[in-house]
Amino acid sequence: MSIKNVVLVGADGNLGPGVLDGLVSTGAFNVTVFKRKSSKSKSNYPEGVQVKLLSDDFPIDELVPALQNQDAIVSTVYGAQVDLQKRLADAAIKAGVKRFIPSDFGSCDSQSKRAMELAPIYVAKSEVRDYLEKLAKENSGFSWTSLVCGHFFDWDLGFFHIDLKAKSFEILDDGEVYWSTSTFAQIGKATAAILQKPEETKNRFAYIQSFRINQNQLLRAFEKTTGESWNVKKYDSSDYVKERKAKADGGEKSAVEDLVWVLGTLEADWEAREGYANDLLGLKQENLEEVVARIIKNN
Repeated sequence: MSIKNVVLVGADGNLGPGVLDGLVSTGAFNVTVFKRKSSKSKSNYPEGVQVKLLSDDFPIDELVPALQNQDAIVSTVYGAQVDLQKRLADAAIKAGVKRFIPSDFGSCDSQSKRAMELAPIYVAKSEVRDYLEKLAKENSGFSWTSLVCGHFFDWDLGFFHIDLKAKSFEILDDGEVYWSTSTFAQIGKATAAILQKPEETKNRFAYIQSFRINQNQLLRAFEKTTGESWNVKKYDSSDYVKERKAKADGGEKSAVEDLVWVLGTLEADWEAREGYANDLLGLKQENLEEVVARIIKNN
């Protein structure tokens, strides 16, 4: 199996630009971005990227011809968009697309029962992946890969409960639990590498990271880079989860994000997982202090 022509859906979101750069920088792919006709995103795609405009609901009668001669689809849309991703998969089968990478990226393993209990988005991600597994069993020329990358490290300091201006840092329990996390650039490289090794990555999870750290190490990196001592607040994770789950059940969106923060900080150590793929994909560990310095500079 060889993959040359790749469609990216969701190129203008948080993750999309990093994945697009990862695909384009290899020089190995012809990349097409699918966009809604009504999209007002001010896109500035790299030279050579093709853009195909589709009706806003991405109807299957438009998707099938648009996917002709394409080898792979990468979805970086919001992970809860189940119907859209299923429709993309159905169209992919009809058009002869070989590989689908769903929007399974993110803070924790969407297979986890605890993740599905605490955050509904992981139920949605699992539903999409289960659907892809079913299609792959029924269609020998079709396959999938779920890329699990941990927290998006360079996305939003607030998500990590880090306040750069106030020099405040929140820690769960003793801060010694190790977790995997990835930069957008690393996720882009991993996506491209998966498509360059289609046989080795078919119908499986691929767990990746930029580095494996704990919260205390992260705090020290911020203190060293800023040259200041920070204010630290610690939480008992069990009490914190109970309190935030109650608020999440009441409809508080920020509480759901807090629960995802907990999951990706306490239950996301990929190095011990079957399916850890940094070596397979040729991904090098990044330098924590260098990345922290870049984040501080950009904030």
